[in-house]
Amino acid sequence: AAAAAAAAAAAEAAARRAMASQLAKAVREGKESTSYDLKGSLSQEQAQAVIEAAFKEPLPLEEMIKITLVVGAGKLARQKYDDNLGKWVCNALRDVGYEEDRGASLALECAGSFKFQHDTGKNEKFVHVFPKIKGASAGGAGAGEAGDGAEVDGASAGPLTAEWLCVASNLSTFKDMSKAKLPAWIEKRRCAAMLKEEVTKLEAAEMKLTRMETLSPEEQRLIDNVDRDLIASKVAHLTECMKAMVDEGQLTSAERKLVLEQVSSKLEAVEAEEAACGADQAKKKAKLGQAKEQIKARKDKISEIKPIQHPLQGEAAIKTVWRKLHPMEKLLEKAGPKGRWSSKLSQAEVEKLGEKDELDEQLAGLLASARHWFEEEDEFNARVSAVKSTLTFPKKAASKPPSAPASDGWATVGRATGKKGGGRGGGGGAARSNNPFAALG
Repeated sequence: AAAAAAAAAAAEAAARRAMASQLAKAVREGKESTSYDLKGSLSQEQAQAVIEAAFKEPLPLEEMIKITLVVGAGKLARQKYDDNLGKWVCNALRDVGYEEDRGASLALECAGSFKFQHDTGKNEKFVHVFPKIKGASAGGAGAGEAGDGAEVDGASAGPLTAEWLCVASNLSTFKDMSKAKLPAWIEKRRCAAMLKEEVTKLEAAEMKLTRMETLSPEEQRLIDNVDRDLIASKVAHLTECMKAMVDEGQLTSAERKLVLEQVSSKLEAVEAEEAACGADQAKKKAKLGQAKEQIKARKDKISEIKPIQHPLQGEAAIKTVWRKLHPMEKLLEKAGPKGRWSSKLSQAEVEKLGEKDELDEQLAGLLASARHWFEEEDEFNARVSAVKSTLTFPKKAASKPPSAPASDGWATVGRATGKKGGGRGGGGGAARSNNPFAALG
């Protein structure tokens, strides 16, 4: 009996190891957001092995996905999970370099994070993992760090930030990225300033080399990957695009104000130089006068520009999520400080609120994708607010007042009144009738 028990235990352990191996393989081969159920009473060591095999190395993906691990359930399925499974999974993720982030979403900057969720609506416990990834498409990369590093057009690995992608990409890819992720004039201007700053850093690193000084990892990366001529070509491309945007009137209100300030400053400088010309500088004065007139004409043209508002990428999808969240916000207002745990909510309302976390996460991912590179927080918030101000919610049909019950031909005769002594026939008040047919005459 003991031998049989030992054999059964060994077989069960082998089955669990096989399941863990298959799960890790499935996670690493997956290309889309997927849910995996960890039921089967995994031990702490097996949970550690699954997480390490699945997440220790970055996944070969170009876009962020969400991997959901089911680590617990309600009364009916509680025996299928160890009570500590969620804690073991979270600790194992920390051991392989992941960080807990309650606000994590499908944005690339959330790579290498996870969050725990107890969904009271579904009565299940989840660990949502946003894996480290090896690469990212230019059009979908976020402005923050998206992982440990990646190959960018043959350049050695570097952090997947907007800045590094702009620095290390080839010119063709850079033009595509700037068109997709730098649609605004001010964003192109900031990118050009950043590229010039990188050249300054490169020159400082080269000076350190001549002095035989040790370079930092960032300086070594610049030496290995930054081409000064390529950077100059990127800056020239951005400058050309910025000029075209001004000529075509593609400026926001804030951008128009900034460009006008620049032109006015240039005009003042030319006027000052013209006024300083001596009698023997007639030729120079004439050229400055001509330049002054050109600047004035340009200033007048810019003043007439009607400001634009850049659209919010994925606007329709974002509005759909907002509409779904709207009634949930009303439920939370109704619930008060206790939120979904409030006794003021019905079971159906609690279950409805159980969907809110996933919708919040979806919204965060959509907004992260809609954000431009080198876009300031207030600029992005203004675009979001402009779209949200156009949002409409379906109105509930007005409730009709209850209709009067249909008459069935019967009438109730009430008490007739009259002045004392003033009744018909000289009598007193009308006599009360107990006969319901009296009204029929």
